[in-house]
Amino acid sequence: KIVKNIAFCFRNTWDNSREYFFATVIKNVFTAIIPLVNIAGLGFTINALVSKEPLASVLKYIFGYALIHLAITLATQLLWLWESNAMRKSSNILQFKYIQDCLDIDYHYVQDGKILNLKQKSMMSQPPFFLSHWGDVINYFIQSISVLFVFSIFSPIFTLIILFLSVLMILLTIYTQKCDFNFNNNKVEEDRKLDYLYNVMTDYQYAKEIRINNADQFIKNKYIFETKIQIKKLKKLLNKKLGVNSLSVILSIIQTGFMYLYFSHQVFVRQISIAEYSVLISSATLFTSVLLSLFSSLGFINNSFKALEFYREYEQILKDNCTLSQSNTLSEINMDFSKANFKFENVSFIYPDATEYVLKNITLDINAGKKYAIVGLNGSGKTTIIKLILRIYLPTSGRITLNGIDINEIPYRQYISKIACVMQDFALFAYSIKENVIFDGIFDEIRFRDSINKSGLKERINDLPYGINTSLYRELDDAGIEFSGGEGQKLAMARALYKKADIIILDEPTNGLHIKNVRSLLKLLNQMVDEGNSIFVIEHNIEFIKSADYVVELGPEGGDAGGRLLFAGTPSEMKMSEKSVTAEYL
Repeated sequence: KIVKNIAFCFRNTWDNSREYFFATVIKNVFTAIIPLVNIAGLGFTINALVSKEPLASVLKYIFGYALIHLAITLATQLLWLWESNAMRKSSNILQFKYIQDCLDIDYHYVQDGKILNLKQKSMMSQPPFFLSHWGDVINYFIQSISVLFVFSIFSPIFTLIILFLSVLMILLTIYTQKCDFNFNNNKVEEDRKLDYLYNVMTDYQYAKEIRINNADQFIKNKYIFETKIQIKKLKKLLNKKLGVNSLSVILSIIQTGFMYLYFSHQVFVRQISIAEYSVLISSATLFTSVLLSLFSSLGFINNSFKALEFYREYEQILKDNCTLSQSNTLSEINMDFSKANFKFENVSFIYPDATEYVLKNITLDINAGKKYAIVGLNGSGKTTIIKLILRIYLPTSGRITLNGIDINEIPYRQYISKIACVMQDFALFAYSIKENVIFDGIFDEIRFRDSINKSGLKERINDLPYGINTSLYRELDDAGIEFSGGEGQKLAMARALYKKADIIILDEPTNGLHIKNVRSLLKLLNQMVDEGNSIFVIEHNIEFIKSADYVVELGPEGGDAGGRLLFAGTPSEMKMSEKSVTAEYL
């Protein structure tokens, strides 16, 4: 298993962090030489002084040592710069990998606690986190072997005694490493909660709600509660480590005292010279710290091997739950999306980790070039239907087809490129108005202006000093502005219009709009239907419902938990329906 883990780490490093690997190995080889040069330089200099060599010879040793030390130190500094740059590149690759995982994994798992915890725990198994410790192992190993070689020349028995005392300290070091590993994994969930609370307390988006509702103490209490849990766990760890560290210190003092006594005795019986005594004492001091550091690094590497189990579990979940990104490997379908006929075939849906149906046995035909109003009481499954069309979720049973083809058999990039959507909880980004509309797409100024005009934002943007290049919010730009809720809705609508999609989905688009803007939006949607677009609107606005070509009403039927199809037909037919809850308001 150890060989398998080492092979995986090496392969992962070679594929993603090759430059960092070479940089850290070479740098640590040079770093290992510096203390050895220091000890050798000291020994030669003392020996020259004790032997009463000419001043010129002594100065030669001093200047020679200084030049060698300077050259190695400068080389080490240059290598450190190379290593730091390579580590940053390696970290960027890892960060991008985890970002891509979030984009690829099915939507439900983006905020799944188990996935987030596994991701955090698995990071130790990645090159940016463990390669520096491999470099330290090389550094400390070279120094340890060099010192042991010096010891063995003078006294093999002494070397064995030192190793025995060191083994005890090594075992204690491994134990503390194990305690640290368990502690870091046990606090992952609290770390995630504390990160969230910190973001809430410092994020501009939450600032108004906290102030308006006097929620500052509530948030602070939540933060204090989580920190108390962590402090309680930390105290347990520190109590464990206190006894271990005390024992380690005692052993270190015994080892150091033994070395001083032994070498002093050797000088007293004239077995070694003063110069040799200085070299051996310096080597002994170096050996004690280096050996503990060596096994501390080995302990961290061992923990990184343990983290590989979390990484493998994390990767397996990704592999099993990336249906959208996997669909992009399929060949594109030759289909006319302007004639998009959707069909729900006995579709039921339960949210992951839930037990009650949100939708149950929905069978429905949605024809191209029409405007559909999707209505129903809160919690009846309206938004869920939209999420199923958008493939944010997969049906629990049944299927949805587009022109007779199961929508999950169409490459997602091709499929979603033909659909524009404005969700009720749409998101705007702290970038320019232009970027919020086109993202990284090709900028077509005529199309852009047309989208802005139709969305009703033309005058507002014309009044801005930087026009379409004005940033939203101030997180990234001090000159950024904040749109009102209605203006944000219009910008999200402009984004959907710019996409020039055949299918338009709107989730309560009149929310936050003045009645004048509502009627302008209704006029725009009617125009788009005339141009051949298919429009799906979740809406409670009666004027919108009356203007629809067809109305789809969802709701619980007979006390069932699942949202069922109560009605599908024209607004006129709805007025006559006995099952419809909405009919009496038309």
